[in-house]
Amino acid sequence: MSLAPEDATLSRDLARLAGLMDRPDLAEQFLHRARRQDPASVEIVNDLACAWCAQARFGEAIGLLQEALTADPSAALLWNTLGCVLFEQGDAAQSLVFFDEAIRLDARMHAAWFNRANARRAVGDPRGALADCEQAIALGADSAAQGAMYRYGRALALLTAGEVGAGWDAYAVRNEASYAGYVQHELAGQVWQRGRPLAGRRLLVVGEQGLGDEVLFASVIPDVARDLGAEGKLILAVEPRLAPLFRRSFPAAEVVAYETRLENARPVRCIRGVAPEDYDAWARMGDFLATHRRGIASFPTTPGGFLKADPTRVAHWSAVLAEFGEGPKVGVIWRSLMVTAQRQKFYPSLELWAPLFATPGVIFVNLQVGDSADEVAAIVQATGADVRSLPGLDLKNDLDDLAALSCALDLVVGPATATTNIAAAAGATAWFATTPDAWPRLGTAAFPWYPQARAFSGDKAYDWPGVMAAVAAALHAQLATP
Repeated sequence: MSLAPEDATLSRDLARLAGLMDRPDLAEQFLHRARRQDPASVEIVNDLACAWCAQARFGEAIGLLQEALTADPSAALLWNTLGCVLFEQGDAAQSLVFFDEAIRLDARMHAAWFNRANARRAVGDPRGALADCEQAIALGADSAAQGAMYRYGRALALLTAGEVGAGWDAYAVRNEASYAGYVQHELAGQVWQRGRPLAGRRLLVVGEQGLGDEVLFASVIPDVARDLGAEGKLILAVEPRLAPLFRRSFPAAEVVAYETRLENARPVRCIRGVAPEDYDAWARMGDFLATHRRGIASFPTTPGGFLKADPTRVAHWSAVLAEFGEGPKVGVIWRSLMVTAQRQKFYPSLELWAPLFATPGVIFVNLQVGDSADEVAAIVQATGADVRSLPGLDLKNDLDDLAALSCALDLVVGPATATTNIAAAAGATAWFATTPDAWPRLGTAAFPWYPQARAFSGDKAYDWPGVMAAVAAALHAQLATP
C-alpha cells in the first residue's frame, strides 16, 4: 500500500483477505479506503455491504445497496447481494424478489441461483430449491470450493424434500477436500467403501461435524454393530465430551476420544492410542446413513433413545428436582453458545419466550450454556416465572450429566442445539422450536431420529413469533396447573 497508495484493487484485495480471516470490521476499513480511491466501483460497494452484513448491520447494508441500485438499477450483482442481506436478516420470502431480479438481469449468475435455492428452501419450497441448486451447478462455479458448496446445498435440498437416500448419496461431498467444512483425518489404513461386507471386520468409526450432528448420526451405530457381528470389533472415536455417554450407550464398542487441531485454518483430526493395526478399515459415522437410513421407515420407531443416561445420576437429579416443589419441571434453552450475525436468525429472540414462561405452575430449569444470569433475570422480571439454575453442573462439558438431567425432567424445550439433541437421543421428551427447512426433519413434520420428540415450526423459516406462540399454547394445554 505504501508503494501504490491509490490502488483501489489492492485495498479491495486486502479487504477480501480480512474477510477470509473473519474480520469484517477490518475489511470495512480497507473498503472505505478503496471506495475513496474508486467511488464508481459497483464491486467495492457490494463488498462493503457484505462486510456490514457480516457485522449484523443489516440496515446500513440495505441502505447502501438501495442507493447504489437507484444510480444503476441494471447491476445484477447488487440485486443479488440485497437478497443475501435480507436473507441473513431473516426475511427469506422478501429476499426472493431480489434474487429473481438478479437472475432476470443475468441468467448466468450461478451465485444468484444458489442463493435463491437457499431462500426457497427456507420458505418451504425444497423442490424449487433443488431445481435452483442444479441450475447453479450446471452453470459452473468459480472455484472448486464454490462448486462443492453448491453440491452440498443440493444434498440438503434433497434431504429437506424427503428424498432421503439420494440426499445421503449427495451428502458424500462433505468428504471432499474442496468442501469448506472438510475435516482431514490423520488415519492410516483402508477407508471403508460402501457395499463392502462388515461381518467379522474390525472397524474404526469416527464422529464428524458438530456435536448435534454427531449425536444424530450415532443413531446408526447399533446397526453397524449388528453388521459387524460377534466376531467383529467396533472402535468409536468421538468428541471427548461425548466419550462417557457413548461408552455406556454402546458397551460392546471400544470408545475413544479424537483430537482436533487447526492447520492453515482447516481442521485436522487424529486419534491417539489407536494404531493402524488395531482396525481393518475406518469410516466417518455419517457414511452409514446412505446404507442404513435410506428412507423414513428405516429410522427407529420405539421411544427410549439410543443413548443411555447414567441411571444413578438420573435418580440424583430427580431428587434435586423434587426439592423444587410441586409442578412439572421443564428444561429450557433459547440459543446456541455460538451466535454470529449469520446464525442469529436460527434462534427465537428471548422476548418471544415470554408466553411460554408465563405458563402457570411450571418450574423452569435453565439449560442455557454460558453466562445467562442477566437473561434469566430479565425473564423473571418480565413474566414472574420460576426459573432455576443448577449450580455445579457444567452444561458445556459434562454432557453425560446433561443427558441424565434431561431424563429426569418432564420436558426439554429449545431450538435444535447440542443440548436438545442430547436430551432427545437419551430418550427424554423434547420439543424442538425449529423451521420447515431444517434438513434433519427429512421432509417430515417431526425429527425421525427421535420418535418421542415433537417439532414446532411455521410455514416459512424464521417465523419465530408464530412458532413460540404454538409452543406456549401446547405447554399451557399439557402442563399448566391452576
